Amino acid sequence: MKHLVDVFKDRCRKDADKTAFLVRQQGKWHPVSWAEADARSDQIAAGLLALGIEPGSAVCILGNTRLEWTLSDLGALKSGCISIGIYQTLSGEQAAYILKDSKAKCLFVEDQSQIDKIAPHLPDLPGLKWIVGWDGAVKGSNVIAFKEFLSKGRAALDADPQCLNQIETKINPDDVAIIIYTSGTTGPPKGACLTHKNFIAELKATDVVPQKDIGDIMMFFLPLSHVGERVAQYLRIRRGISAAYVQDIKKILDDIKEIRPTFFGSVPRIFEKAYARVRSQVESAPPSKQKIFYWSERVGREVSRNIQAGRDIPLWLRLKYNLADFLVLKKIREVFGGRVRYFLSSAAPIALEIIEFFHACGMVILEGYGQTEVSCFCTLNMPEAFRFGSVGRALPDVELKIADDGEIMVKGDIVFKGYHNQPELTQKTLTRDGWIYTGDIGRIDSDGFLWITGRKKDIIITSGGKNVTPSNIENLLMNHPLIEYAMVHGDRRKFLTALISLSAENLPAWAEANGFMGLHYEQITGLDAVKQEIQKAVNETNKHLANFETIKKFIILPKPFDIETGELTPTMKVRRNIVEQRYMNMLDELYMN
Repeated sequence: MKHLVDVFKDRCRKDADKTAFLVRQQGKWHPVSWAEADARSDQIAAGLLALGIEPGSAVCILGNTRLEWTLSDLGALKSGCISIGIYQTLSGEQAAYILKDSKAKCLFVEDQSQIDKIAPHLPDLPGLKWIVGWDGAVKGSNVIAFKEFLSKGRAALDADPQCLNQIETKINPDDVAIIIYTSGTTGPPKGACLTHKNFIAELKATDVVPQKDIGDIMMFFLPLSHVGERVAQYLRIRRGISAAYVQDIKKILDDIKEIRPTFFGSVPRIFEKAYARVRSQVESAPPSKQKIFYWSERVGREVSRNIQAGRDIPLWLRLKYNLADFLVLKKIREVFGGRVRYFLSSAAPIALEIIEFFHACGMVILEGYGQTEVSCFCTLNMPEAFRFGSVGRALPDVELKIADDGEIMVKGDIVFKGYHNQPELTQKTLTRDGWIYTGDIGRIDSDGFLWITGRKKDIIITSGGKNVTPSNIENLLMNHPLIEYAMVHGDRRKFLTALISLSAENLPAWAEANGFMGLHYEQITGLDAVKQEIQKAVNETNKHLANFETIKKFIILPKPFDIETGELTPTMKVRRNIVEQRYMNMLDELYMN
């Protein structure tokens, strides 16, 4: 197959009547077949042609993860256009930046609220010819409702049934298929140009994960604007796996119990929050139940460590594990539907304690490594070959090497074409012989497993000349159920400090259990008892660190980090520069005495 349209059409031919998507409507899950998805995406592609959007044009999509998002993406590709996702949480100004930089001709939006967000910036976007609204009665200049748009597509297909086939035959593997604008933790977003060839190479590389370990249904809830979720979408299309779209992220656990997915991919914060939630519930349980839980956990971790070391599990331990599984561990698996054996995670490291906990419960978190510029994954731990703490071995047809300064470099057909409108940055990122500088520091062990040891730009150098990787310390701090985010500070300072953002989910339960009922979030964060609890977490973390890495002082923030305030990226990573600027006065005070 030469391009992504081939991948989709091939699946539709093979499984026309089988379920491609599950969509929740009025409390029930409704199936959409591959044939239906093919017909509707054809109408979208023809609708773009009917609006005068020519092949090669940029088409943007702004909305939550849902069926219409995927169909619009497929329709854009079928029309020979370049598909570009915009995070639904971005401000109007940020979204307008992407529309202008990409020279988008058409924009799909979820509803009127997204149109209103863009409207003030339209005078600066003369190239944006049309806005298509999925939901409700939409209004505005050059705005068209989805139903009317689809009607135009059907009319175009009736007039010329071969119009899309003619375009598909002209799609070249080296054509840019998708531009992913990386949210980034510094500066404006960069548009990474990924070709059809890049995506096909990534999909082929992930064939190394057996179908039996993925199963037949996946859930989608992360933004499809992100390269990871987009690759997952095409991976499951290529393999004929059904997709269920989560309508409300706050009710995801309810949806999981109904759908019972067989494979689950996510960013680390989802696993960290799930772990913190379990710990919080256990700590508020009666002492007898706590005792049973902690015994079961210890048994599970002992089994996990035997498996990790490649040792046989003794009979006495297997018997204990069966009892622990019956009492506790099975119930934790049921939180995720009971059928998930493997999770896939990337974007940031997960603390070993959390990975081992899930493994103790009978679920393996397979960490991988990559970035947008390498079409998502370039390394991956495998169901039968994993090493916790590493990010796995290189995928097939992917080369890795470590530069003299420790930077990880990658080569292969998965490496992107370059940054849109930024030739100088492209030249700095790609070598002439096809290697990409990732910006990450790492090492490759004797068995070929890659270990990430730091981020080139994020490394803190103290005034004493010590190099510190903040992410390792932050992950240790975030093991505490009350700490949702921690950001270590100390570049060119005499010691390290930390900004602590508490968990809005777990904090109220802790307050109630400790006799502080009726207080709102900000009042609770100011309590001496909370500071003492966080100090315990800091002290515990410091036990695992060299003296120059220890946290000497910290600040508990009165408000949690949030995507809306710009402190987090849409994939829930801390934007260090923004957070440091916002709280610099408070940080400076920590160093005054």
